[in-house]
Amino acid sequence: MASDIAERRAQACEKFMTRVHKITAKEGITPSALHAIKKRLVALAEKTDLFPLGDFEMPVAQGRNHPLLVEEGDGHGLYLTIGLPGKEAAPHDHGVWCVNAAVSGQERHTMYRRASDDQVTQVGEVMVAPGNGMAMADHDIHATAVVGSEPAIGLALYGYALTRFPSVVWFHPEFSSVRATASRRLTA
Repeated sequence: MASDIAERRAQACEKFMTRVHKITAKEGITPSALHAIKKRLVALAEKTDLFPLGDFEMPVAQGRNHPLLVEEGDGHGLYLTIGLPGKEAAPHDHGVWCVNAAVSGQERHTMYRRASDDQVTQVGEVMVAPGNGMAMADHDIHATAVVGSEPAIGLALYGYALTRFPSVVWFHPEFSSVRATASRRLTA
């Protein structure tokens, strides 16, 4: 039974990624393309039978990412994410586009705009919960917080696999500071 679910999950992820590539081949990475991808990721996340929690190890602390489909080279990365109640991330810019959808639980995404080199201003909020997702362009800024008493289980698609992320920029408004993680991109 478990291998049947894993096989159906893999097929669904491959079908989803094929659709993503059709969308981006036609439009590139535009707001309408990201919206179309988000709608398809929300539909995939609604197939909760493909993502039984028993198939995925729970995090020891705060959160964990499980690769579902990671493409070679500069391809995309699709992950199942688990965030424990109370998990938070400060405002940050991934440097790459991403789309999120919820399988279960709730994660609040607070959206920001860069106000200066070291300051951000809140411009909105999206609650990623079952039936709802969010999409971000490559330099959009967001903070996240798992809300409620249940873990937030979700799907996340990134323009690059996590192991090939560019530098992530973290904003700490309370300290008027910014820090950047090292890029994981290969240099030629």
